[in-house]
This record gives sequence, structure tokens and C-alpha cells, in this order.
Amino acid sequence: MINNEIIIEAKRLVERIKLKYPDFVSKTASERELAKLERELKIKLPEWYIELFTTVPLIDAELGIQEDEPDEDYDGISYIIWGGVDDIIDESNKYEPGISVLKDGYVFLASCSHGSGDPIYIKLSSMQPSVFRIYHDDFSKNQLADDLTSLFKNAII
Repeated sequence: MINNEIIIEAKRLVERIKLKYPDFVSKTASERELAKLERELKIKLPEWYIELFTTVPLIDAELGIQEDEPDEDYDGISYIIWGGVDDIIDESNKYEPGISVLKDGYVFLASCSHGSGDPIYIKLSSMQPSVFRIYHDDFSKNQLADDLTSLFKNAII
């Protein structure tokens, strides 16, 4: 099943992170926290999303994405920090672009660890959601990964 791919690759990613950074500690979300997330955002979370957040310790993990073509001054890699339930609620209810894009089905996933203020989102309506950076100044989107599975598979540690 497609959704199992997401979970399998997410677990592989966490294993890769722990190999490189043995002291790495991240966390999962509880079902109670995810129920709060559904209430606060007034959405129904898909089963795969609940399984991902409750079984794979991704919260607070930092990973790299090859966002741009490298040049002599810049490797083109952007680093993101996977958000927790409170981050998702805050980004969706208190800040732009989260407030506006939630109406279109986009849910906050991660923040930019470089401090750009341009967060990372997925569209929950898809079984294999694409991953986007949505810019806070004009809400334009830059697709970072075709789907979560490839994000996890290709993440740079």
C-alpha cells in the first residue's frame, strides 16, 4: 500500500539520522495531541498521517533538501526542522501563509532552519502529498519533493 511507503521511508530516515548523530533525540505525537490538532484546525487527519506522527520519531528532526542547483558559493541544500503538533497549530492559526493556505488543504510540516520564515507544507488531501515551501511574502509555492516518500528517501543528513 502506498501509505506504508511513507512510514517505511520515514523510519529509514530516522535510522540514518541516528547513525550520523547517535545523540539525536526526537519525538512522536500522541493520539491525544493529534485529536487536538484536528479540533484546532477543524480538519480530519488521514490515517497514514496519524500513524506517521505517532510511530515515527520525526518531530524536531533536521534534514536537508536539494532545493536549488548548486553553484560555486552555495550547495543548493535547504535544511528544515520537522514540526510538532503545537508548531502545526501555531503556523496554521497564528501566522501567514499558514492561515491562508489551510483553507486550500495545506498543512504545516516543517520550518526552515536557516530562518527564512518560508515554511514547508503538504496538501493532506493526497495519499502521497507533494511537499512545498510556501513563501510568506506572496504565498507562491516551490515544490521541494514529489511526495513525502521521496522527501524521506532523498533527505540529506
